[in-house]
Amino acid sequence: MSGALAADLLGVGVCAPGMADADALRAWLTHADAPLPGGRDAQPAAARMAAAERRRAPHSVRMAVETATQALGAHDAAAVGAVFASAYGDMANADAILTALARAPQEVSPTRFTHSVHNAAAGHWSMASASHAATTALAGGSEGFGGALLAALLELQPQRPPQLLVVYDVADAGALAEAAPCTADFAAALLLAPPGTGAALARLRAEVRARRGTAATPPVDARLLPWWQGNPAARALPLLEAVLCRRRHGFTWPLGSGTLLALDCEPVR
Repeated sequence: MSGALAADLLGVGVCAPGMADADALRAWLTHADAPLPGGRDAQPAAARMAAAERRRAPHSVRMAVETATQALGAHDAAAVGAVFASAYGDMANADAILTALARAPQEVSPTRFTHSVHNAAAGHWSMASASHAATTALAGGSEGFGGALLAALLELQPQRPPQLLVVYDVADAGALAEAAPCTADFAAALLLAPPGTGAALARLRAEVRARRGTAATPPVDARLLPWWQGNPAARALPLLEAVLCRRRHGFTWPLGSGTLLALDCEPVR
């Protein structure tokens, strides 16, 4: 790729129904006859968060913090920037606030309101990690993964710190389900670094291209299609699949305005 953005992928994290981490997804992928786990709800441990914060935080925040922790591994969170991206935020929390506003506005919970802002996950990550590193919160709609990945790649420069990319969306809830359907929880995280700065799982090269034909690359394993189609954050699945199966593969994701992000992934270990 001429003029491509390059990065090393140092770590990955996954949180989904029936799959607590990337190792669980890797193990499932090796069993061709295993069905996709049922249910809508993931069970994030979010052990990095203080117990009181973990109890108060929305489900989406706990998922984001859990996957970020997995991808970070033994790296110093204080030295790592982060991009958090969600199409819809926490819909259960938003539905509860809107319901209260419609029925009894004086009963809107201040805690729920605090957690309704789109950078709630980024803020909780900074607190849980005692990190002052820069974070970004993005909302790119149902096809926001490509833009979020591009944002993280653009932050990577020689002598610059690694970047976490965290994408997450939770199952739909209440009246918002009609406007923003999301069939099941899914969150994923990637720890990206400038080339040659660490022991890499894979090497990535990406570039922005004019959009031609079908944009988003589906997963190779058709069993993953319900998640990939039903949750915007699961647009990360084809890349995770290639890394965990150690398979070289190319991908595209739409960026809007007639462009797409094209990426080549070459696993190295």
